[in-house]
Amino acid sequence: MAKAQGGVGAVFGMVGIVGVAQIGFALLFQRLRSVFTVQVAGLAVLLIGLGLGSFGIKLVLEIDSTLITTTEHALLCVLTLGTMIVFNVWSSGYLRLFSAFLGLLAGFLASYYLGAIPAEAWELLHDAPLFYLPKPMQLGWSINLQSILPAIATGLFLALHGFGALVAAQRFNDADWKRPDLNLIKQGLFAEGLTNIFNAFLNGLPLTSSGGAVSLAASTGCTSRYLAYALAALMVLMAFMPKAIVFWQLLPLPVMGSALIFLAAFTSLSGLQVIASRLLDNRKILALGIGLILGVSYERLQASQYLQASQYLQASETLQHLLFSGVSLGVFVAVVLSAVFQIRNHTRRRKSFDAQHSSIDDVIRFLELQGKSWGARYEVVHRAEYATWQAFEILTEHGLCDVTTANNDKIELETIFNEYTFTVILYYKGKALPISTHAPSHEAMLTDDGAVTQMAGYMLHRLADQVRSRHDGERCELRLLFND
Repeated sequence: MAKAQGGVGAVFGMVGIVGVAQIGFALLFQRLRSVFTVQVAGLAVLLIGLGLGSFGIKLVLEIDSTLITTTEHALLCVLTLGTMIVFNVWSSGYLRLFSAFLGLLAGFLASYYLGAIPAEAWELLHDAPLFYLPKPMQLGWSINLQSILPAIATGLFLALHGFGALVAAQRFNDADWKRPDLNLIKQGLFAEGLTNIFNAFLNGLPLTSSGGAVSLAASTGCTSRYLAYALAALMVLMAFMPKAIVFWQLLPLPVMGSALIFLAAFTSLSGLQVIASRLLDNRKILALGIGLILGVSYERLQASQYLQASQYLQASETLQHLLFSGVSLGVFVAVVLSAVFQIRNHTRRRKSFDAQHSSIDDVIRFLELQGKSWGARYEVVHRAEYATWQAFEILTEHGLCDVTTANNDKIELETIFNEYTFTVILYYKGKALPISTHAPSHEAMLTDDGAVTQMAGYMLHRLADQVRSRHDGERCELRLLFND
């Protein structure tokens, strides 16, 4: 942008457009609940972890023979990663909380002892002032029409990367996490967009959420907002202390790489857990699988001779931004495929069953198929299967379903799914099942013939989160609702 589109000022104008685009996509993401699903959120978390781990491996494998030998290099890796693991697994309290920091400290001390820190780095630390008031650059900014589309594409992929980091933060902060809170994600992306708009006027570079920071919170198990306030104050203070900033740059590559591997392990496995918490059909397997493959292959795609030789990609800066990052590329592909696969993927299904001859396997097969199609949680679908079959037995064994003629021995089963509930509705001809929120007394069970049906309705009420029964003319309806 600086070379081809009007100087450095055009870069900062593009940063402002990136921020505006992030705000726009924050509003859009909140409305696209059907494609920004739990599975896509899990894929984003998984790709963040794999990206951190891949970069950590790359740092570990880069050996500078002018500073240390291969043996010393390996020793730094083992010492740093081993210290983190020991304090994280076999300790508690503050030692576990600062396990990552203690590992970095051990790696730094070992690097100092082995002479792995170059003399130039020590000189830079020595020359850096302790306190320094920043002087904003006065380079100005401008907007070039040719930069708008690439800037919007950049804003999209920064928003997708931020989506993954924010989902990971929500997942680590809530042990009972079930789905991404798109309203909070919108607020987080709003904050990033506003920050980049301010950066444009301050001649700064675009920012997005840090996957490594989220992974650090996951590894220590500390996600308190009060800690966030203290860290924010510390970061503001360090922004005026160049010596403190340069100090962290003294860490050799094997030490930083080992830390990234340690943090990536928590994020990657958390992403897998999120994906595995939902049933998957072929549509979701293809959308997530292709997105994962492309996200993991991000660096190879960038270096691909075919893409480098493609005249079309060379001529289109917007398409080149599709390779912005592995997380963004993988999530983008998964979201697009999920949207395409919504075609003919209805949220309401209905099927008739023979009340006398249908088996539990028939009911389970139908409900599992719907659960996979909609990505419902396994626990919810399993509860629905058991409760629905119990409803079948109650209707037939207690004479509530009219099976006197060949035309009346059918029970129609309808399933409805939205973001929060999995609903099963049974339609039949006969009598409505009385639903009770309390069990009948022992005396009523012995003397009252209707107490058995009341007990059946009470047990069904215990199996589902909500149960409704009504009689409409000749047809009855029994609705079982399960919170997802």
